Amino acid sequence: MARVVAPLVGIKSLKALNAFHTLLLGLKMLPAYMSQDYQTFYSSFGAMRDSEKETKLREAVAFVQLAPEEVDALIGFCSDKNGVPYSDVNKGNLTVDEIFECIVAVCMEIGRIKIDLVSDDEKKKLQTSR
Repeated sequence: MARVVAPLVGIKSLKALNAFHTLLLGLKMLPAYMSQDYQTFYSSFGAMRDSEKETKLREAVAFVQLAPEEVDALIGFCSDKNGVPYSDVNKGNLTVDEIFECIVAVCMEIGRIKIDLVSDDEKKKLQTSR
């Protein structure tokens, strides 16, 4: 079932972004990706098609342990069948596959946000110093 993700706004969205990066960093630590530096790994993730990103995110969710507050930060952008966002009140009713799907759906939305790890000024400095 496709999940509807609420707009990523407010301080909760930053917490969700941090959880997303925890997943990516954990994925990068798997032997298959360990040889890449994080900037290269992150850039290659950003350049992937959505289907490839989803596959990588599913792999990350399956192998990377998130802290409970990171899981809460992510699933809080999804809602139950009545449109009520998941919180301490109703998250206890979620099955593991529902939690998994919520995390993937929110991370897919976060993965569409363009955030550079190096500022434009730093990029210019790097280009002129060569």
